[in-house]
Amino acid sequence: MRLLLALSAFLFLAFPALAAPWKADPGPEKVEVLLGAWHDAARNRDVPYKIYYPATAKGPRPAVIFSHGLGGSREAATYLGEHLASWGYVAVHIQHPGSDESVWRGMTDREDIIRALTKATRDIDVIRNRFEDVPFALDQLQLMNAQGPLAGRIDMTRLGMSGHSFGAVGTLTAAGQSMRLAGTRYKEPRFKAAIAYSPNKPAGRGDPAHVYDEITIPILHFTGTEDMNPLDPGQPVSDRQIPFRTIPAHGQYLVVLNGGDHMVFGGQSPRQRDSSKDETFHRLIDEMSVAFWDAYLMDDAAALAWLRDGGAAGELGSAAGYETRN
Repeated sequence: MRLLLALSAFLFLAFPALAAPWKADPGPEKVEVLLGAWHDAARNRDVPYKIYYPATAKGPRPAVIFSHGLGGSREAATYLGEHLASWGYVAVHIQHPGSDESVWRGMTDREDIIRALTKATRDIDVIRNRFEDVPFALDQLQLMNAQGPLAGRIDMTRLGMSGHSFGAVGTLTAAGQSMRLAGTRYKEPRFKAAIAYSPNKPAGRGDPAHVYDEITIPILHFTGTEDMNPLDPGQPVSDRQIPFRTIPAHGQYLVVLNGGDHMVFGGQSPRQRDSSKDETFHRLIDEMSVAFWDAYLMDDAAALAWLRDGGAAGELGSAAGYETRN
């Protein structure tokens, strides 16, 4: 009996990652919000932002950019921004004029909306501006870290990139994916890791291995079994797994929510979709996201072990498929 007790204690201490969920409930920090817009004089462009930050946290904290999907806004994924900030992260949600909600506001006919959104995805200036908004946002955070309410609160050496759908395209582009339509690469070396919520396959017919050959950072990929492309319902949902299966870098993770659709990641519940599982999915998205950032932005060995050694898989259970490539 003593031997069994000693063995149990050893296993608990040696493998804490397997013992419990990972920060699934809101954290201890008080969350405050900053709303505003940065002006980029070089492009004559305003970039709206919504920043969730941990007002009670001590010292500089890691920061994570979040880029919304096509037709969205800085209000996307509020549940995620609040959760990350409650656990000590500065969550920076940026809005991209030209591919945001302004594209469809005032329209009521679905076909008109689809045409307007599709047109935005084919506009080279819109695409380039989206990608250029990301390094511009980092430059602005550097300035905000010097004065104002965020002075000294941001650790600019611990930065993560994330986004949903079109924002996930921007996330992989910032990580090093080449973009045929944009005609160049927009790799942002200041990012240490990334999360792509519902990414897509590369555009064009080129070799995906070449498209992703400059990506070297760890990435957590999310999709769902019902994650259809709203602009192309005939596209296989499995296409959203192509980045995970093709990116050559170590530290790739894939979560496939069973029953998860395309809109669940943005935290939106428009009519004509089943949102009954959203609360469960959001809890898992929060949990996996903060564990990933803890592992790769905070160098938390226990979080990394939880991701790799059975803790994450056990917590997801039957709600999601889970694969890792380390």
